[in-house]
Amino acid sequence: MKLGVGRAVAGTAALVVAAVVAFPGSAAASPEPPGDGWDHVFSANGVTVYVEEYGDVISVCDTRANGHNAWVSVSYASDWLYTLAVNSGAGSCATHRAGEGGIYNLKEGRDYLLDFAGSGEGTYLSTFFNDH
Repeated sequence: MKLGVGRAVAGTAALVVAAVVAFPGSAAASPEPPGDGWDHVFSANGVTVYVEEYGDVISVCDTRANGHNAWVSVSYASDWLYTLAVNSGAGSCATHRAGEGGIYNLKEGRDYLLDFAGSGEGTYLSTFFNDH
């Protein structure tokens, strides 16, 4: 009798492992949010841009396997500051933050423009006011 129970447990464990391998969960592309969540999230076809004003964290994620890289360009007034791109495919993200210094340390009290894309079907524009 004990032998039969052992086989049943082993068989169930094997089925669970097979189910996990055969049906993996889909990983959503998103960077780890700060403790209070993201200040701004902008999404379009194949791309999501995350902004945390405190620390000037800007992340771009490729959200669709479509053969196009996701990217975001950050500008103030007519000055393009930098472009951040994800080159490793769907489910991947890239991030810059103020701690890197220079152009990544955004000044407070300004409106910033985000120009972003991820599908090859044009670009999208959004703005945010950096008050932190």
